[in-house]
Amino acid sequence: MPRKQPKNQLPLDFSVRGNRIILHLGQVESQRIADELFDGLVNGDWMIEPAGEVADISYAQDIVHQLGHKLPYPEGIKIAQLHHVDETFKGFSAIFHQKGWVFVNAKADVNERNYQIHLLTVSLGLSSSYPARTSLVNRSEQLVFDALLPYGEVESFFRNDISTIPGFLAFDIANFFKVPFQMVLKRALKLLIISDEQYRNYMTVSPQSSSKPRELFVSQDSNIDDLEAQLFGDE
Repeated sequence: MPRKQPKNQLPLDFSVRGNRIILHLGQVESQRIADELFDGLVNGDWMIEPAGEVADISYAQDIVHQLGHKLPYPEGIKIAQLHHVDETFKGFSAIFHQKGWVFVNAKADVNERNYQIHLLTVSLGLSSSYPARTSLVNRSEQLVFDALLPYGEVESFFRNDISTIPGFLAFDIANFFKVPFQMVLKRALKLLIISDEQYRNYMTVSPQSSSKPRELFVSQDSNIDDLEAQLFGDE
């Protein structure tokens, strides 16, 4: 009995072109490592399954559902978080044995990994429509932004008269969306929530956890300026 087609998946035969990388992340060195890893996998020099020492493996159905678009995804996309790879390696998506695969660095920051996994997953569903890398990256990023960074939530963190953001607030914003702070800023700029000047200023902020717990408390005698002093004043 044929298996039921997943709700967000269209039928597509990936066996025609065989094993191939769909999208690299990172710069030249990361791409070189990705090519070597994938060539070794295809040639049988190492095995991705079963999961264990080489990688933690999970399915991407929750990611596909969260992205929410009906795209021609390959069947049974798996996510491999690779151990023992160089820190310069970022990740890539690929078709291997007619299945979709997403490879990322297990040692990367958790928010960075989450963003990369979403981006690479959606690239597998868009690759047939966007063969050029630049257009594939741009469209993949747009769908991830729409899913993870909705306008109303992004807008709630920014004001047009604030020129600086403390590191602890940048840290909290990144953790709220579960993506790197720089991606939140890029989304805010695209949506015209922040200005070019604000974007440049905020990009210099280094997100960092506060050294001590902070409680936001506004007494009856306090006003909104007191609250803003807590959020945006000098630490």
